Formats: sequence, structure tokens, C-alpha cells
Amino acid sequence: MAKKPFRRIVVKIGTSSLMKDNSVNRQAMTSLARELSELRSEGREIILVTSGAIGFGMEKMGRGFPEDPVMRQAMAAIGQSRLMHEYENAFRKHGQVIAQVLPIHQNFLDRKLFMPLKETVEKLIQLGAIPIINENDAVSVEEITGKAFSDNDALAALVATGFSADLLVMLTDVDGIYTDNPKTCGNTKKIDGIGQLLSEPINIGKKSEHGRGGMASKISAVKKAVAAGCSTAVCVTREGAVLDAAKGKCTGSFFGVEN
Repeated sequence: MAKKPFRRIVVKIGTSSLMKDNSVNRQAMTSLARELSELRSEGREIILVTSGAIGFGMEKMGRGFPEDPVMRQAMAAIGQSRLMHEYENAFRKHGQVIAQVLPIHQNFLDRKLFMPLKETVEKLIQLGAIPIINENDAVSVEEITGKAFSDNDALAALVATGFSADLLVMLTDVDGIYTDNPKTCGNTKKIDGIGQLLSEPINIGKKSEHGRGGMASKISAVKKAVAAGCSTAVCVTREGAVLDAAKGKCTGSFFGVEN
């Protein structure tokens, strides 16, 4: 892995990790808040990219996944406030200030729109806060319908590259990137290193139940982040996963960049 400590770290967590059995996975959120707060107390600069707004809205309203884009936007609006409420409770235990940031895809396409976003996030980091970024599903039609940045894996790569992160940690329900789904296929192997990622044939599989991402989006995010000079770890959501990755001890797939 890299020789120098990772100073600025972007962590992305997906809906499949934030929800368990169609309910809020508070254990995962509590663990994540503790680890990110610990890293922040060490002087690391942390940005969290989160999914979950639609899933939390569905859980709140007792609904299944809506096919109608407008209903998905409504679920996102309901779920986003609950999502941040859960994060606030989790981080408060550690005295860590958090901040909600809800960009849309145009913020990353137009420099005039990106610079105010960047300045705000940089100021939040300077103040010691942890920015929690989620694309604004309630108003971003392109994101909901998959015509622009189709999921938060893509958003995480944009955040990591746009804010010059040293490390991107992508938390998921599988401990790394494999040539096939390790949950259903016994004859599979873990991918490590960008060279292997580019050369090995990979069965990308299906998306998660509540999320819009999947292995294909994670592979794309890894390639974009590494190409921009940001080391990337893909690992399962578990106790200590982020701390291990920050120390260069990723148990999942690691795609390093010399720094």
C-alpha cells in the first residue's frame, strides 16, 4: 500500500449497508460514526458520501421500491431528513459536528457551480466538521432516472477527485471486487490492483435491493479515482473496516496510487 499516511479520506456507504432486513442498521451507523470521529480526532480530513435517502423513506412510509420517479423523489425527501437524524444521533456521542451537503450533478459539470460547493466543503473541513454528501434525489431527476450520475458510487468518485482525496473507501456488502459473486459462485477470486482490474474478466452481477449501484458502478468509480491519483479500497461494511483501510490494512480489494 501507500507509504505516506492518507490525510484526506472520502468514505462512501451504500443503502445495502445502512439497512438490514428493510430497517435502519443503527449498528453499522454507530460503528461508522465512531471510526470517522476517531480519524477526525487524529487530524485526518473526512468526507462521507452516503446513500440511503430513498430506502429510509420507504421504511418510514412502509412502502416497497417505487417504479415512479416522482414517488422515488418523494421517498428521498422523506428519507433524507431521517437519514441525517440517525447520523446526528450517532456522531453526537463522539462530540463530532456533521454537515449536510446536497449537490446535484450540475455542480460537478459546471465549474461556476462547482467552486462554491468546493469552497463550502473546504470551509466545513477547516471548521472540524465532517461533510455528509448525498446527491439531492428530491430534485435531481437525472440521478433518479439514471440519465446522469446514476448512483452514489459515481458521486463518491467525483467527490474524491474533485476534493483531491488521498483515499476513497467504498463500503459495501461484499469484501472487495471479485471475478464473480462470492455469495453464489465458489469459483471466484478477489481482484487487487488496477492492473488486475483492467485485465480480469468480471461478472458484474446485479444491483442491490434498495440501491442503484452494483459492482459495475464500483469498478467504474475505482477506475476514475485511481486515474485521478486517489488510492481506493473496496471492503465490506464491518467493525474497523474504515480504520483498517486508513492504516493501509484493507481486507477487501485495494487499488493503490504512489504518493
